[in-house]
Amino acid sequence: MIVNRTILLVEDSDSDRLLFSKYLKQMGYECMCMDCADKLLARIGGIEPSVILMDIEMPGINGLEAAALVRKQQETSGKQHVIIALTAHNDDNIMSIVANAGFDDYLQKPITRRDLKIKLSRYLKGDSESANPETMCKNGTDKPNGKLYSLEMFEADDPEFVRSIVEMFVTNTPGTIENIRKAFDAKEMETVRQQAHKLKPHFSFFGAAHLQQTFQMIEDLSKDNNNDQKLNELIECANRNIALMVDQMRVDLLS
Repeated sequence: MIVNRTILLVEDSDSDRLLFSKYLKQMGYECMCMDCADKLLARIGGIEPSVILMDIEMPGINGLEAAALVRKQQETSGKQHVIIALTAHNDDNIMSIVANAGFDDYLQKPITRRDLKIKLSRYLKGDSESANPETMCKNGTDKPNGKLYSLEMFEADDPEFVRSIVEMFVTNTPGTIENIRKAFDAKEMETVRQQAHKLKPHFSFFGAAHLQQTFQMIEDLSKDNNNDQKLNELIECANRNIALMVDQMRVDLLS
């Protein structure tokens, strides 16, 4: 998770910039405001890993283009910013669209203070932060106590809709991690990277920051195509945690 509590807000709307910066200051964060992506790209190299809140629709370089450029810079800098899209689009494929551009997550406008607080808590280090996924996997202590998921994001939704989302996750996710395992065994690292990249954002829906970080690390290592032992440990760690999370969901929600 991110330790730096300075949020980078990239938003061309004066009113939205004022509102979001007020929310952030009320929650105890420092806010660095920018009204265009060009300013972010000019300064990002000198900023420690932070959470970036960025609007998708902006004049000049739009948010999707800017996220891709930030990720490209990170290939050489080694810094890993969390990038969250701000969008008014109500598109069924919005998660895939922002994930493919390099975003970790998204918030749909209009955004409440509560929405913002819940989302940021998944990425920013706090007093109750769980252990680092790399350390947990390495030490073999990768089975956390308590629930591995949260339904906070869905609490206002129709229970039947929530159930359908959980069923989809429970049905599809174990197969995806199995595909990642097979691709790793076959040394098909680009397939490992692609599958990890696609799966990673899904854990934000269920407040599973530990697993989201694990898949970020899997994506990074497979892209570099080195350190097979560490990558193998992370895949096994993710496999065990996903199995536990799926079991919890079946008992709690689908039984």
